[in-house]
Amino acid sequence: MATVKKSKKKIIVPICIVLVIAIIAGVIFGVAKSKDGEQVSLYTIAAGDIYEKVSLTGEITAGTVKEYKVATVATVKEVFVKVGDKVNKGDVLATFDLQSLNSEINSLRTDYNDSLNAYNNSVAAQKEAKTKAEALKVKIAETEELVAELQNAPQTTTYHTTKAATKITTTESTTKPQKTTAKTTTAPTTQPTTAPTTRPASTSKADIGSLSDALAELTKTLVQISDDLETIAAGTKVIADAISIAMENGVFDSDVIAQIVGDAISQAMRDGIIDAANILVESDLAVRMVQAAIESIDFEAIAASVMNSQNVSLTAAELQLAAQQAQYTVYSVQADETLVIAQRKSLNMTKRTLDILEQQKKDMENGWIAAFDGTITLVDVTAGMQTNMLSAGIKLENLDAMAVNVSLSEYDLHKVKVGMSAKVSTAYGTYDAEVTSIAPTATGGSSTSMLDNVGSMAGISGLSSLTEKGAGVQCVISIPKTDEFITAGFDANADIATGEYLGVTVVPIESIKLEKTGTYVYLYNEEEGTVTKTQIQTGAISDTVYEVKSGLNPGDRIVSAPAGDYAEDTFKVKVTNK
Repeated sequence: MATVKKSKKKIIVPICIVLVIAIIAGVIFGVAKSKDGEQVSLYTIAAGDIYEKVSLTGEITAGTVKEYKVATVATVKEVFVKVGDKVNKGDVLATFDLQSLNSEINSLRTDYNDSLNAYNNSVAAQKEAKTKAEALKVKIAETEELVAELQNAPQTTTYHTTKAATKITTTESTTKPQKTTAKTTTAPTTQPTTAPTTRPASTSKADIGSLSDALAELTKTLVQISDDLETIAAGTKVIADAISIAMENGVFDSDVIAQIVGDAISQAMRDGIIDAANILVESDLAVRMVQAAIESIDFEAIAASVMNSQNVSLTAAELQLAAQQAQYTVYSVQADETLVIAQRKSLNMTKRTLDILEQQKKDMENGWIAAFDGTITLVDVTAGMQTNMLSAGIKLENLDAMAVNVSLSEYDLHKVKVGMSAKVSTAYGTYDAEVTSIAPTATGGSSTSMLDNVGSMAGISGLSSLTEKGAGVQCVISIPKTDEFITAGFDANADIATGEYLGVTVVPIESIKLEKTGTYVYLYNEEEGTVTKTQIQTGAISDTVYEVKSGLNPGDRIVSAPAGDYAEDTFKVKVTNK
């Protein structure tokens, strides 16, 4: 049989004809479509009911759990249970020997009483020091006023000096006082001098002002030696008395006065006037520190300044002011709240520790008692062992009443409240449940999860709990009635009923277009045969519908499933389901 060979030209021509026909048909159809409008199906808005819920997935656990732990050291006498044992409320789980715990509590109670007494004494001393400081402040102001008045009043003064154990000759040109170490002679009782009409400025660095500064520095030395206010006050008095007695007896040598003060402090420590237990350094070192501070004061130069003063009243007033300022420094240290605050913190810490141990004793003196009917799921103690903070103890669980632990995202937290009803679903059935607790804070990571954002737009809750980074608030959903098919440790789905919205205007989820600028539907205008993109405000959400708060009314007709590629916001349509 002969083969007939067709030319390419004859094959191409029919194909071109088909394409032309297809193009013409497409144009004709397009024109017809443009003329008749976009084909759409409409949905009529009506009222409906919305049962809002939050859907989550969590782990099934025992409904009631109690962990028995020891927060201190104790000896286990007996353990009466093992893992898997069923116990009744009131059964004894374990007993303890509390001898070491009692000793620890007694010691701590003594420490607490000592701390309480120290604190009360500090408060009383602080209050008294404040009162004395305020009174002395008034006296200082009065003395300062007197000094200023005397300084501004030109005077001609004749004076004399009397010193035991020190012979001092005073002339118009200042002479340094000469001293001896024993009472052997009496200085001349009178040495007349005529003072100029104005008091010359002192050229000695060791004047009355320097004495005031030196006494203030001495007070700082005492603060370095002890942080106990009573000790500082006692030390200040001993030093001041020793210096006064030395100077009254004509002793002005700084080294000799330092030795006298050192002996006085040592004697005060031996007599208990100064409590050596409150000294922060060795007693000998404390004495040497005070002596060094005394030796830095040039008592001879100060005495010479006093003896050479042309105004005895002014000098006396300046001495009085220096003494008052030094005493005010001591009272200011005593009145400071730093030590009282530190002692209060120490007292509170001791009290908290004591309360914890006494509660432990209360919990353990009759042994660990079952708080409810349940099953022992953990035993980490044995007879004769010493307990510690790392011991897990005993765990009792009520496996007859189960619960589901779920994690609420920040988008769902404000919707869920304790007491709301829920449904828990497992592979074997659905159970009635109730929200029984919500944690006060979130755990688990960042509080802004991309999954939560997406889930909120889609009406799906709790997606962040499925990721390691999603933060969540722990929520317990209790299942009061269970059966053998619910097993602790497995996962379950939970739907929490968060609200009922009855008789509200609703719109199907598929009729809505979600955009960055808002939520939209395409509203039908029957007179013009067009639809217009219209923004609406939504409220409650169910699996199938949204509540419409504004933008639509019952009876309005919208595009039931709008396409995503409409070129215009308003356009002609051909309704296919009139």
